[in-house]
Amino acid sequence: MKTYKFIKVYKNNNNYRLSFNNLAKKTFGIDFEEWYQQGSWNENYICYSYVNNNEVISNVSLNTMELIIDGKIQKAIQIGTVMTDPEYRRQGLAYQLLSKVLADYDHLYDLYFLAADAEAVPLYQKCGFTPNDENQYVIDLKGYQLIDEPLEKCIVPPNMMLEIKKQSQPHSNILSARGDEHVLMFYYTLGFRDLVHRPQDDVYTIFKIDGDQLHLYDILSPRKVDLQELVELITPKNVKTVVCHFTPDQPIKNLKVAVDTSSNWMIRTTTNKGFPTLARFPRISQT
Repeated sequence: MKTYKFIKVYKNNNNYRLSFNNLAKKTFGIDFEEWYQQGSWNENYICYSYVNNNEVISNVSLNTMELIIDGKIQKAIQIGTVMTDPEYRRQGLAYQLLSKVLADYDHLYDLYFLAADAEAVPLYQKCGFTPNDENQYVIDLKGYQLIDEPLEKCIVPPNMMLEIKKQSQPHSNILSARGDEHVLMFYYTLGFRDLVHRPQDDVYTIFKIDGDQLHLYDILSPRKVDLQELVELITPKNVKTVVCHFTPDQPIKNLKVAVDTSSNWMIRTTTNKGFPTLARFPRISQT
């Protein structure tokens, strides 16, 4: 079997980084370069890659972070950007890279998790990952006092957005992430900067309205925010439901909970501590 050069931690090598970026654009249609140029690619995002002729041909990325699980801190790694150039597939390159990650970090972290494409599930199962179901959380707005007009979006520069995130309390003690600023800032570059609203002086929210649904992605505040009260501050009267892209940890009027049959999370644990049963990992922390 042909061997290729292995590299990691190369974000400041222009040739390798741009080659990685080209493979990401070709594979997923996503561009990491603006994220890097604005300074958001930090030490928590690490690429494990193979190169051939100085071009990145296969990659597995890891995102180190802490998870708050039932109020306790767990050290975790989220796997993402798993990709191999079509010319080099079926050589086991992604498996080799993921095995290197596990060998390097098993003794340091409590669990790994990832969102798996259907065709990649056998690869992750081979590496010890198991499927993990999650719930949907939808608030029926009957009986809520909603606002007359939609909120205007709030323009927040990237450096300010980063500080707001760093100073914010976790919005769920059941399941949330900490040390994931780099992930938020990636969504920022993808257009989520246009979804930021400021309903109160010390509260920023990230949401979009699609038809009669409001999709709530994040709540950023140095204090714990009452979700039921917040809903009435951000939701216009033509909206019928709020979809929470995270796990609420407060009693909420008309909250409907159902298993999400489209969930694609997989978990590998070194401590037997996984996600809480059916808890929803925050969408804006997902790589």
